[in-house]
Amino acid sequence: MPTTSYGAELFIGDDTGRDDIPVCCDDDMTAKDTDGGYRDYTCGACGVVVTIAPSGLVFDITG
Repeated sequence: MPTTSYGAELFIGDDTGRDDIPVCCDDDMTAKDTDGGYRDYTCGACGVVVTIAPSGLVFDITG
């Protein structure tokens, strides 16, 4: 399933804001702060990780 924010599929470079919680596999993703002010959101069902930069832009999507 695609990772979404407010119903729109996320892509690298999208501006989501650091506090928006992405959705994947019909469930909110779990947040974890990382080095340098980045925040990783992980899907508990499929393992996709969305990394949000301190600026609020999607930095990376893996999994």
